[in-house]
Amino acid sequence: MTTHVFAGASLGADEVRTAYPGSVLHPPARHGDLLALAAGPGDTVVVLDGVQSHGTPVSHEEILDLLADGTRVVGAAGFGALRAAELWPYGMRGIGLVFGMFVQGTLDGDAEVAAHRPTHAHGHPTVALVTLRWTVANAVTDRILDAATGDTLLDLAGSMHSAERCWPALIRLAGEHAKETGEAAAALRAYARRTRSTTDLQRVDSLLALSWLAQEAPPSAAPPAPEPLLVPAWFLTPTSRRAHWRSTFRPTPGTPRHPAVPELDVLRFQQLYAPDFPARYRGFTLHRIAGHLLPTGDSELETCALESAARAGITADLLPAQAWEHWLTPGERRSGTPWHRLLTLLVRSFRSAPGDAPFHGVPAELRHADAVWAASTNAVAAIDRLGESAAASGPGGTARRIPVSEVRGHLREIWGAGSPAALEAAARDRGFASLTEAEETARRFMPLRAASAQVEAR
Repeated sequence: MTTHVFAGASLGADEVRTAYPGSVLHPPARHGDLLALAAGPGDTVVVLDGVQSHGTPVSHEEILDLLADGTRVVGAAGFGALRAAELWPYGMRGIGLVFGMFVQGTLDGDAEVAAHRPTHAHGHPTVALVTLRWTVANAVTDRILDAATGDTLLDLAGSMHSAERCWPALIRLAGEHAKETGEAAAALRAYARRTRSTTDLQRVDSLLALSWLAQEAPPSAAPPAPEPLLVPAWFLTPTSRRAHWRSTFRPTPGTPRHPAVPELDVLRFQQLYAPDFPARYRGFTLHRIAGHLLPTGDSELETCALESAARAGITADLLPAQAWEHWLTPGERRSGTPWHRLLTLLVRSFRSAPGDAPFHGVPAELRHADAVWAASTNAVAAIDRLGESAAASGPGGTARRIPVSEVRGHLREIWGAGSPAALEAAARDRGFASLTEAEETARRFMPLRAASAQVEAR
């Protein structure tokens, strides 16, 4: 049972460690970070801050994927409060005033919680609009400034980019507006510093969330009771995009030596290099095509797939000549039986949906035995290390700069395909939508070829 905390502008690293000793600290969450944790039942993920304008933010579907797997996800203070307000009906737990204001509609839009830590370009921490609103409201109550001046300062702050909205910049902008407004801004900053424990709203909410978690039962006790839901996350049908992200970012299970290698990378490696992958992919597609006519034995698989295709109006007699020319090589069109040719066409043209990819994620039917899968994972990890070494040698060492002709030559060599048509057909037989997709996939693994050549030369 692990608690992961994603924090940045709302709360400093030392404060997180003090508030919740033992938690695993991460920088502000970005797209893929939550899936890469491989969290499960009993684990808790706390999102306080997330990237918004300087990267791809965490999507709703990533959080739903964790919730569907039984991971508790808590949001507060910053970007986490926004996502919690959007996903609480599905089980995400929101804590604090910022979360409450989003739910009630008092706040609207992710710009309210955008804040940044000091950088080389900007030496001052920025202030989120929601924190500034809270500070102004308290300052008006305490008669530090009047309501009209407070509104003016909020308008000025709202006109600034979130990355520029720090106290010195706000005071300067307010001074340019009017001398008295600049003086009010300076007085407001002094007030914010004196009352930080109550007016720094994102910090207050962050500490509240971590304090709530820290006061729970110890990790050895039973998992917390599930949140009341309107719609459980597991009830939602995963989209193809969610399946793709999951296989892209989640590490391969059962391979503790290389927990950072995503499952999809291992599958891509096997697509390219496993000698038996075309047979695996053929069985996968024919089972999908057979559909409700799914046979009890593989001996009937081809017959059922052909019958299912015929019911959909796809027969050898009805297909136009252009279809045969597109999916089969000249040699294939002259050989074999019509049934054999049609089965080949069906396998190569199979798509999970019209215009979509042949498959999403890592279907269980396309995985190999655990031992082979683990060996492939080790190979991908080794290739990544080779790629990193090549990239460190300079721009010329990156896989992106390898000529297409060299990548195509590599595929021709490992697949034993001579003509361009045979190479395209071999790519489709391995589940690639096109030869171009196979070449882009193979580019990453080219360092393995270079390393093998060096070994053979010794």
